[in-house]
Amino acid sequence: MKSLATFSILLSLFCVDAYAQPITNIGPLVSLDFDDSGTTDVRYSSTADKIGDLPEDWIVGFGIEPWRASRFVRATNTRLQFRAGETISSSRRALTNYLPDPPLPPSESYGFRLLAYRAIRQEDWRYSTFGEPAYESESELLIGLRLSLTTGTHYGWLRLSRPVVDSHTAFDLVDYAVHPVPNEPILAGQPPPLPPIQTQIDSESLTFSWDARWGALVLESTTNLVPPITWETVIEGNGDPVAVPTEDEQRFYRLRQP
Repeated sequence: MKSLATFSILLSLFCVDAYAQPITNIGPLVSLDFDDSGTTDVRYSSTADKIGDLPEDWIVGFGIEPWRASRFVRATNTRLQFRAGETISSSRRALTNYLPDPPLPPSESYGFRLLAYRAIRQEDWRYSTFGEPAYESESELLIGLRLSLTTGTHYGWLRLSRPVVDSHTAFDLVDYAVHPVPNEPILAGQPPPLPPIQTQIDSESLTFSWDARWGALVLESTTNLVPPITWETVIEGNGDPVAVPTEDEQRFYRLRQP
């Protein structure tokens, strides 16, 4: 996976002075490629259209959409966004929008609008909701994902947040997670559970390994589980077997994210 810091920095460049004037940049703000395949999986974009006779009169919108066969999934039939801790899995229905296109059958789209507003500058900027309100009353959104990646179907989530709740303050992408194992569920707002540690014992060593699909993890050990607990790093690795000499003293081992 790519570093979230890269995307946050990119987005922040477009959000400078968001309170002073509307964001009139057109195009992608954040593009996510979860499996480093070179193809976008999710894109967060803005639109801005100059209207009216005034020098500064804009319709501004923010939307997010999945690409290729990936989809957003709904928490319920009536609620798109998830609550923290809710399960995102194959039981969730994909978001599909049906757009009238007479005389042809309705067309389909799979993204959704976060905000849409009109911004007019006279002595100062004035903002008003454009069309039906989207998520202007929300400060944070947890969005479920069903991703079609090179390794199969994976479930994940995005967290979008903003410091001010109004009609025009843009959301930032602040966090995300994807389960590294195809078809496994994930809890909204939480990282995927770490894999179990596999062990082999012989007369001189204890060998550890774990599922490499989780990527780099840190193996740690401690001599007791009574607070205060001091964990010592054994190795950071991708799950390849690691042999540790056996010792007379009792030791406990765990995995953690780097």
